[in-house]
Amino acid sequence: MSDDISQSNGTPRQLFDLGDSVGVNESERILTKLCQRSFLRLWSQTNIYTDEGFKNGKGGTKELCDAIAIFGQDVIIFSDKHIEFQKDKPLEVSWPRWYKRAVLHSCHQLHGAKSWIQRFPHRAFLDPKCLRALPVSIPTGNAVQFHLVAVTRGCREAALSAQGNEGLGSFGVSSSLKGNAHHNAPFVIGIPEPGRHFVHVFDEVTIELLMQEFDTAIDFISYLKAREDLLGRAGTDVSAFGEEELMAAYLRTMDETGTRHVFFNLPPGEDQPDQIIFDGSHYRGLSTDPGYRRKKIADQISYEWDALVDRFLQYGDPGLHEQYVEQTTAETELGLRLLAAEPRFKRRQLAQSFIGALQRVEPGGRLGRLVYSGIAGETVFVFVVVSKRKSESYAEYRQYRISILHAYVMTARLMAELGTTFVGIAFDNPNEENGAGGSEDMFVLVKEDWTEDELRELERKRKELNLWGASMEYWRLKQDEFPAENQAVAMQRVNINNEKATRSNSAPDAKAKAMKRRKKSRQKSQRANRKK
Repeated sequence: MSDDISQSNGTPRQLFDLGDSVGVNESERILTKLCQRSFLRLWSQTNIYTDEGFKNGKGGTKELCDAIAIFGQDVIIFSDKHIEFQKDKPLEVSWPRWYKRAVLHSCHQLHGAKSWIQRFPHRAFLDPKCLRALPVSIPTGNAVQFHLVAVTRGCREAALSAQGNEGLGSFGVSSSLKGNAHHNAPFVIGIPEPGRHFVHVFDEVTIELLMQEFDTAIDFISYLKAREDLLGRAGTDVSAFGEEELMAAYLRTMDETGTRHVFFNLPPGEDQPDQIIFDGSHYRGLSTDPGYRRKKIADQISYEWDALVDRFLQYGDPGLHEQYVEQTTAETELGLRLLAAEPRFKRRQLAQSFIGALQRVEPGGRLGRLVYSGIAGETVFVFVVVSKRKSESYAEYRQYRISILHAYVMTARLMAELGTTFVGIAFDNPNEENGAGGSEDMFVLVKEDWTEDELRELERKRKELNLWGASMEYWRLKQDEFPAENQAVAMQRVNINNEKATRSNSAPDAKAKAMKRRKKSRQKSQRANRKK
């Protein structure tokens, strides 16, 4: 992307003041890495402070929480404690002591942080001097959902020993344990304070396991919601050998719409079971499932989507933003959040689509691609690859490309009739050397209602600018989340008039053709040079 405009002190300007704390100890450093992996740097911050007791630069500020993730209407507050387990004491002595210091104190801290945030959402800061506000404002109102997560470390070796070195050394789960007085079974966690906001209690094993598995904001938040619904279900006792059992059962069960539901979200009207038991078979079954291993391989391309979002955060050009885009920082955050709001499975599709567009575009050509499956409420993505003319500077090309992107996104409504939220991303043509290092631009349109006159004007502009060409492409991944053996990653191309659908080349074939085109282009250039 283009170079950022520097501030007067020489440091690069950014669209957002991203937090720079990496944690004050090894435990917090691990949590920071996990949060930034799942939520990226804009939506997760470590070591947050309040100005309580701090006035006119005097007094001491207080740490609000070890980490916070703010993603739309969801706020996750983390407490991270490492308490050494007294292995030289009997379990009936060491466990209650460790539980009180690690679990109970974490719950108290989390409830206090939630209360403060609800009362004073604008009094949370990145720095102990309380000068730097959070880059993303904490939401307010009845729609906000808080998720409290206690990360407790220090007892894994003792747990492994007590469990006969079976399993991962993670906490057992039992929702029948309600209240601190009932948590007398070593290394088993239920609901510490049932009369207060639900707290998820994870150990050092499962927090890393979960955040590596659910490594997008929406995937992790969805798991927390399903977990709270399951363990908080009235009249049903839920027990699991370890958190990994809940995770594995969640991953491997879904209905025909892709919604995970077995055990976690029983259909309305069905009798609720008195007891649900997750033995040690679910995680073993997942880890040895060939389909799960194929899923991990298929997901590798999806991390190109993560890298794309991170480039917008790291290299976003405030000068260009201010010159050509009239929108607030909050509106920009919304656009970026739409990119980051896609789950891992959908990112696989999106990455395949935009990479395929870059591989398919001809030298000197322009290509527009739309990802849309016709579902109401779905974000419609538009990818546009634009060539730079030799006669124009890169700045002129960038301005022209933004206008083309704007036109593509506006006219996308003609193709996606149920679409109300459109996100467009423009890329350089990879077949060309532009001398500027490359860049991407983004444009977001949210519009629910269109008049007939507006739609007719869009169609006029579409024809005038020759957008989408003779046929447009709906690109959707024809692959299960857990792919079957030898299942091809096929993409579908649909004619603009809904005529006969055709299949595109698979990614390897498309890449080979793109390389062949570039080779021919180089050979043609070499022949032209020899003639001169």
